[in-house]
This record gives sequence, structure tokens and C-alpha cells, in this order.
Amino acid sequence: MDGVELYQEKNDEKLGTIVNPKIYGENRIKLQEHMLESSSTKTVDHIFFNAYKILPYLVNPDFTGEKRNKILCVGKVQSGKTAFFISCISLAFDNGYNLAYVIGGTKTKLKDQNYDRLELEFINNPNIRIVDINQKEHDDPRSLINDGYKVIVVALKNISSDKANLGVIESYSVELSDIPSIIIDDEGDECSPGAPKLKSKNNRAGRTHDVLVNIINNLEKCTLLSVTATPQANFLISTIDELSPDYAVLVEPGEGYTGGNSYHDIFDNPHVITIDDSEDFKNSIPESFKNAIYFFIFSILTSLSRNDTNEYSMLVHPSSLTRVQSMVVEKIEDFYLGIKNILLDSKKISFDTLYEEIYESGKSTVNDFDDYSSFKSKTVEYLSLTLNEIDIYEFNVSKNGRNSILTENVENKKYKIYVGGNMLGRGLTIKNLNVTYMYRDSKITQIDTLYQRARWFGYKQRYFDLCRVYMTKDLKYKFIDTVENENDMWNSLQSFMLTKTNIKEFPRLFTLKNDKLRLTRASVSKTVMIERINPGYEYDRTIYLNDTEKEENRLLYNNFYLKHFIDGEDIQFGESEFQHHFVITMKFSDFYKEFLTKYHFPKGSQFGIIGFKKMLDQINNGVTEDIIRIVLMRYRTGEYRSPIAYNKGIKELPQSYDSGTKYPGDKNLPGLKDVLHIQIHPVYIDKNKQSEVIPVLALNNPITPFNIRYVTGDNYYGEI
Repeated sequence: MDGVELYQEKNDEKLGTIVNPKIYGENRIKLQEHMLESSSTKTVDHIFFNAYKILPYLVNPDFTGEKRNKILCVGKVQSGKTAFFISCISLAFDNGYNLAYVIGGTKTKLKDQNYDRLELEFINNPNIRIVDINQKEHDDPRSLINDGYKVIVVALKNISSDKANLGVIESYSVELSDIPSIIIDDEGDECSPGAPKLKSKNNRAGRTHDVLVNIINNLEKCTLLSVTATPQANFLISTIDELSPDYAVLVEPGEGYTGGNSYHDIFDNPHVITIDDSEDFKNSIPESFKNAIYFFIFSILTSLSRNDTNEYSMLVHPSSLTRVQSMVVEKIEDFYLGIKNILLDSKKISFDTLYEEIYESGKSTVNDFDDYSSFKSKTVEYLSLTLNEIDIYEFNVSKNGRNSILTENVENKKYKIYVGGNMLGRGLTIKNLNVTYMYRDSKITQIDTLYQRARWFGYKQRYFDLCRVYMTKDLKYKFIDTVENENDMWNSLQSFMLTKTNIKEFPRLFTLKNDKLRLTRASVSKTVMIERINPGYEYDRTIYLNDTEKEENRLLYNNFYLKHFIDGEDIQFGESEFQHHFVITMKFSDFYKEFLTKYHFPKGSQFGIIGFKKMLDQINNGVTEDIIRIVLMRYRTGEYRSPIAYNKGIKELPQSYDSGTKYPGDKNLPGLKDVLHIQIHPVYIDKNKQSEVIPVLALNNPITPFNIRYVTGDNYYGEI
């Protein structure tokens, strides 16, 4: 309840959103009852707490006129985003919606997974009908709605035909344009942001984007939920793009989640094993893979000794090429057959040697056994069961792959080794995946593509000691830097949403140290590298704020001066009375909390809370001293600056050297030039309204540990 109350104050009839949304309607209650059959009350409450976050932005079905809202829902990889959007659908149905479209990813396996999940979660609700438009015969949504049903239409994100998938959804959006709809774009960063860089050369580039835009615009009232764990492309498309999100919500992971910070915090994380870059399957089974499959067997034996009878899986990512995957499957099958031949006969001379190797593969992270003898005595009874329940499956679009997928669907093997590439990536949940082996990667990798391969994330705390990932040194560094990128993005979003809701105003600036990584595909936006944030003297020229924000910044500046006028020092620089500045020395952490978190950064600002938050992190980590000098420039008189761009910018902020008054210039203040300091300039742009100053920031950052590498995109993020 508290989560909803936090947001309700943002609702407004004029905005076309629901003022008093229902949170305990019939559909939500039925869904909750079903969820509680397999999950704890705490888990289910957390799922709905996340779902409540969309309510302030849910278009009111009774709104007079047309209204379309686009909400970017940012979760974590394998953290429960499907449960989130299913819960959102139930809330939408309770608040007047009768129709939901679920666009279930670009791969049939993921779409089918979503369809099956929807069928399962709403199994106890006879008022909801789920329509898979890929089925040859399916019910007509309008007829179902007229009969009193709530309808969910499931489609593949595919525009190859106007008679299937998005083509049918586009037709429905015309035929059912009068029915308020909620649209779920699962894996909303994949294909949906389009390919604006290619449009001039190929008009069909980004067709998925164009069809989605048509669908949204055809509907008179709709809410789009774009759900993803890797929103780089969604952020980096132009803010004037028709799929650029209006709002964002963070889908927080629940208790027991093990994600990037669990595996990729440091290079020597014991759950991530380094394999040699040159190892592959061309001539023989790599030694590192032998260790990986031994650990997989070890983990199963250990789980059985703990009376854990759950199924477990191993994932092998050898290449994106199906012929390589097929070759690897053959080699793994032969190797595993050799393992079985030895271990199923304890009288063989090599039995103990191999069994001890299996023990050695896992003893460093598991404390169940004192030594090899203890391991053998506690697990040998499960050996036959384990070995006979392991099978290997090829997952790809080749003939062998398709046959293997069909076999996996009908077999009841308990422990599975999946070999594949893209088909085993984005969005797909692999049951109890605990061992991953991946050794191939491109020289330059997109962050969103790379992170979506992390199928080893998820709710694994119960058996986390039995989880391992085997990857090359380069991949380890890439994942470490990708996790830092994710952490900074989440921190930045959280800070932004404390005071603002329009996500178009969110500064598109991200941490990225690794020059082998790019934010997203170049067809959406090129990654623009910024080697250092604010090296030397940097300043804002923009004053693009609304009147309320200007007044709040003005009040913040005045209160800051009144609070610290006893602590600071008035210093005259040069011979002019005009050049009096007020210098305050204080803790940066105090200034961050007291001023920066409350300051409205103008649109297009050189700065943003993310950069200053990074500086605070460096202080908290003991890298730099917690000190800053704040200089209130010309605080007695204020400063006139010539306006440009419809009074949303100024020509120049700092004053330069003046030989007549011996003023050294704002960039070269004696005693401060080589010191990290922040200048606050009280600027006015109307000479007749000197009291209406606007505080504008400048940062003098000599070459210090605060130099941070950032990246952004090359699209237009300007006026909205």
C-alpha cells in the first residue's frame, strides 16, 4: 500500500492518468492467490510493489480524447520481469482495461515461454482469455470482450508478414482502436528502437519500430510498457523519436537474487573461472571444459547429498555459428560417454583418478566435504542416478538443432547440457542453470547484447556455492565493466526519479571504461567516448529550466549562502569591486547532500547528478579526500549574461582576463586554479530584472582521481 501512496500524488486527471487506481481488484486478487501457491507472501508482495509503480502513468481508459503513454520498465537480467508485467496486466484489467497485447520477443522459444507463463498464472481466472495469434484458429478479441472477457493477445516481434504476429497486431490496432489497450513489449530494447542510422540508405531498416509506432498511434488510448534489463538503446534513441519513453520505473529484484554484483564485482570472484583465450574444441576437448563438466557432475552429486532433488542445467556458448555448435555437441557427447564408461564401473583402474578430479573441480567453493574420501562416501550412491540423467542438447535453427529441441521437450532427463548461441540468450530462462561455459566473443561488443547472454543470473542464493561461470580474461573484464555501467545507470535513475518523472529529461551519460565495449548497436546510436568528465574548467551555457525550477534553484542558492556566510571568506580578485567572490571550504559529501541532490540541472547541462555521485563514490571508497571548495562568483552583484536560444542559454559563462583591473579570469583564480572547486555563478539575462538570478555551475577539475570516463550517444537529446 505504501508504494502506491508514494506515487498517487503524481496522478492528475489533466494528464489523462487514473487518479485513484484500484490496487485490490478482482484480477489482482486471483493472480495473487495463484502466485501464493508456489511463492511466499513476501515474494508476491514484492512483485506487486514493483507493478504499482506503473499506476501513476497508466492512461485512464475513461479519459476524454486520445492519450498514449510510454513507460520504460528497467529490471535486471533474470530477475522476474515476466512476473512483473503479468502483474501489471492484472492491475490494468482492474482499472478499466479489457485488452492487453504481449509482444513476446523475437524468438519463438521466448514467445512460447511467455504464452505458457500467462496461461499458468491466470489459470484460476475464468474471466481472462489468452489468444496466441500464431495458432491457425483463434478467437476474435472483440467478440471475447463483448462477451465480458478480459483478453490477452500474444504475438512474436516479427514483421515478416502482415498475416502473422505484428502484422495482425497492427490490423487489430485499427479494428479495435476504440478499446483502451496496454501493450507489453518484452525485451523492449531488441529491434523496437529501430535503426535510425540506416533509414536514409534503406527505407525498410527499422521496420519493427515503424510498425510499433503505427500500432500505438492507431489506438486512441494505450499504455506501452517496454520491459528490458538493458535499456541503452531505449535511452539513446532521440528523445523526439516516437518510441522514446515518457516515464521510467525500476523493477527491483527480490530477495535471493544473484546478478552482476554477485559474479562480476572483482576479477578474482571465485564463481567466475578464467579460461585460456586460445582454448577451443577444434582438435580436442579443452582442459577448462573438462573442469567445467566435472564441476557440473560435482554440483549434482553435492545437491543430491543435501537431499536437493531439483533439476540443474549447464550452458555452453561456443560460437554464434551453428556448424561450430554442432561440432562441439559431437565432441561433448563423445567425451561424456567416456566419463560414463569409467564412472559406471567402480572396478576400472581409472575410476578413482577421475572421481577425485571431479572432487577437485569443486572443493574450493563448497564446504560439504572434508576431503576426497568424505566426498566419495557421501556421494557415490548417487553416481549412477546422476550420470544416467544427464543429456546434451543442441539449440539452434539447424536440422540437428530443431530435432534436439523436440527431443528435449519430450524427454524427462533431469540434468541438461545445452549447447547453442543466440537462441539460448536474451530473455530465455534456463531452469536452475548453475554452470556456464563461454569462450567466444567479438572484438568489439555491445553492452546490451553481452549482458543479455548472462543467463546465469537469477534467484540462485539457495545453491549459489554450486554456481560457476567459465570465460576468457577479456570477457571477465567486459562483464566487470558492464556491471559498473549498470550500477551507475541504476543509481543515476534512482536519483533522477526522486525529483522528476519525465524520463526525456534524464541525462544520457553512462560510465564505461572498456574501449572494447559499445553501449548499443550503431544503427541506433553510435557510442561517443568522453575520456574524462570535466577535465580542466568546464561550465554550463544552458539555463533551460521551467519557472518553478528556476525559483527553486534561486532559493537553494540563497539558503546555501545564508547557511555558510559565517564559514566562508570574501576574497577580492583583482582591483575591481565587482570581482568579489565568496569561498567556502567544506566536505564534498555535505555539499552533495545539501546542494547537488536538490539542484535542478538544466536540460543539456554539462553536468548531472551521475557525475557528482561518482565523485562521492570515490570519496566513500577512500580514493580521494572528502573536501571541496565552493566559490560563489560575484555573489554581491550577480552577473549579466547575454541570452541565446529563446532565453534557454547564454553566450558564455566565465569572464576572461582583464589587464585593466588585473583580474586573472574566472578560469585562473589565484590559489584555486590548481584546486578542485565548484563555482556557482548567479546569472541574470534581463538587465531590468537583476533579482531573478539563475545559479549556473562551473567545475574546475585539474588532473585528479576524479577524472572519470563516460560515454553517451550521438542522437539528439535536446529540447522536448
